[in-house]
Amino acid sequence: MLELRRREFLTLLGGTAAAAIGPRAALAQVPSKRPLIAWISGGTRQLGESFIENFLRGMTELGYVERRNFDIVYRFTEGYQERLPTVTEEVVRLNPDVILATAAITTVAARKATSTIPIVTPALADAVHLGLIASEARPGGNVTGIEPYVAGLPAKQIEFAREIVPGASRIGLLTNLQDPKAPAQAQELEASARAAEIKIVAVASQGGRTLSSQQSIDTCHPRRDGCHRQDIGGRITAG
Repeated sequence: MLELRRREFLTLLGGTAAAAIGPRAALAQVPSKRPLIAWISGGTRQLGESFIENFLRGMTELGYVERRNFDIVYRFTEGYQERLPTVTEEVVRLNPDVILATAAITTVAARKATSTIPIVTPALADAVHLGLIASEARPGGNVTGIEPYVAGLPAKQIEFAREIVPGASRIGLLTNLQDPKAPAQAQELEASARAAEIKIVAVASQGGRTLSSQQSIDTCHPRRDGCHRQDIGGRITAG
């Protein structure tokens, strides 16, 4: 069921990208006359492989086949967020028809690099606060995508944690505070936890830092983003 939903999600994203490349003219800086999609990820190619496969499958289902109807280039920062400005500037110089930014942090970097090339993202979180859109009713600009975050989500996440571990009183929050949307979401999560009389043990994931046995917790809530997601598995220990 989860895999099916992910395929449906990426098919929808592919439809958004297809709509963006459809009306664009041929590229001046790319030998091919086919439209060009630039994929920017803060993670690794290995981590994003399944998403890429499902995205291309979704595009094919919509009648767009790679190397026949469009070309695609990939750029990965391998988890090093400081590389994003250089990577996005490189992508903009390629003059793609559309940029596919896989997370909020890559979307912010792409938006800073261009205000004219369409940017599509599956993680349009906190878009107004981050300056990606003017408003949800009238977004304007060159950024569009799917907003996976809804108001009240942190409270629901706390409820789920309590269901997974009944009586939990300490919940670990593995986050990446360099992700521009992280601080506001972490604050909302902590406010929901206080209302439920739960203590949040927050640790920033940078360079493989862990929740050690000295930070005893009942369960862990990893905030997912394209730059530190690969660090989650196998790096969390609880006393």
